[in-house]
This record gives sequence, C-alpha cells and structure tokens, in this order.
Amino acid sequence: MDDSTFFTVMIESVEPEHSFIQLFWTSANHPGQAIQKVLRACVGLGIKNAFASELDSFEFKSLPRNVVYDRNLDVHYSQARNYFPTEKTFMAPSGIIKSFQNGKFDYDRIREGFSQGRTEAGIYEVEVVVENQRLFSTFVQLIKRLPSIKVFWIKLAADWEDLGREEFWANEKLNTVELIADFLKSRWKDTVANGHVALTTYSSVGETNLLIDTHKTLKVLTKSVTIQRKMSAGLRKLGFEQLSKFHSLEYGYYHWHYRPARSKSRTRLIAALKRDGFRLWR
Repeated sequence: MDDSTFFTVMIESVEPEHSFIQLFWTSANHPGQAIQKVLRACVGLGIKNAFASELDSFEFKSLPRNVVYDRNLDVHYSQARNYFPTEKTFMAPSGIIKSFQNGKFDYDRIREGFSQGRTEAGIYEVEVVVENQRLFSTFVQLIKRLPSIKVFWIKLAADWEDLGREEFWANEKLNTVELIADFLKSRWKDTVANGHVALTTYSSVGETNLLIDTHKTLKVLTKSVTIQRKMSAGLRKLGFEQLSKFHSLEYGYYHWHYRPARSKSRTRLIAALKRDGFRLWR
C-alpha cells in the first residue's frame, strides 16, 4: 500500500493473572506501520506487555463516536477494556497477523508443534508452527542438521506491492550456518520479520528445502526420509510435539501479511540484496 490507509488494531495486554484487549485505530502507509504506531501509543498510555493480536483496514466514517483521539500519538482508541483470566495465547511471528474476520477454526486451536508426512509426489514434509520468540533460533538449529548447504535464497511474494510475480534472489556464498545467521541478523526487519518474503536454505542431499515461508511457519521439503527423520528428531529435542491436529494461520484463518515499520520497500530490498551478492534466479 503506497497511500495512507486507515486501520484498526486490537492489542492484548498480558499480566500474570489478568489480561485485557483494547481497540485502536490509526492511519498508516502499510499494516506494519500501523502496528508500530499503536504499540508506541500503548507505551505512552502506560499499557504494559502489549502485542498486536488482530488487524484490519477500516472505514474512517465508521469510527465509533465515543472513541478518544490522541493528537500527539496520532491514534484513536476505545476506553473500553475487556478483561479476562490470563491463559496461554499463541503469539504469531512478526510478519503475519490474524484478521478480525472469523475463519473456519477458532484461533485458540493454534499452538506450537509440528506435523510430518509424504506427498503423492514422494516428497517428505515437515511443517512447524513456532511462536515469535523461537522462530529464528529454531530455523538455525534445523539448518545445523542439514548435511550440506548449496545455496540460500529469498522469495519475494507475488502480491507484495501488487507486482504480480514472484522473484527468487539467490546467494551461493551463503553456504554455512554462521553466514546465513549473520546475514539474517543484519537484515532482520527485511527478512525474518517480513511477511512478504520466504527464506530458503537448500541442500543438494535429498534436494532438501528448509524454509521460513511467508506465513512464518517452518517447512522441510525433501526426497530423503532420513533427513525428514533428522529434522523431526531435532524438533523433539527442542521441545516441539508432533501434533495429531495441526493448525496454523495459513489454513482456515483470515490473516494479513505485513512488513515492519522502517523496513525496506520491495524495490529498496532488491537493491540491498544486489549489494549483498544476491542474483535474480531465473
């Protein structure tokens, strides 16, 4: 979105015994900017331990009459707070957020864990739902279980900035765990935290793809059942449970993809990737 859009954001403030949700509204150039403005407003209003749990675009003319507008914070907010006993809530990784629109399943069905299987095409799969604070570290630990690394690439989603096509930018020099981890740390907001990009580490052994996809889940796609077993064993060692009923925001939930505030636009990210030694993979 290039022009300013009006958004509504629900925040959740988590305390040891009781938590609450509260509604905010603000204008922004993209969803990630709206989230940042609202979370900064929470700090200014003394709201502790807040995170954005839901987001949607909103018609300004439909704004409730009794909301408060803080000119300094540039947000509208409801003074109403809905309190409830604190319980475990899945905190989605940066880059993806639930919509206010209800989907097929209840959100409380989503929890950390993994599933595995084999497709009709003979590809062994592992898919992992990971909360925000563990996404990067789990990705790195799984990279360590690859027998070798041939190339690292970044996929830019077709619908990012309405370009209409996917792009793959590859770097064969990023061929160790340390180099990949250092690169991602240096471009965190543009990669790990960006819901418009997927990050793939490729090993020629089993033609294995290990990736953080645009829904910020971890996936392993391989022709090697041995690698599938190694990845599953590694996840169990990290405390992940194999789930009989697997749910993620990708399936049956309305959601938004976004990039963080102060992250690069698609054009600026491509320019940065070129400087970092990436080339367009045709």
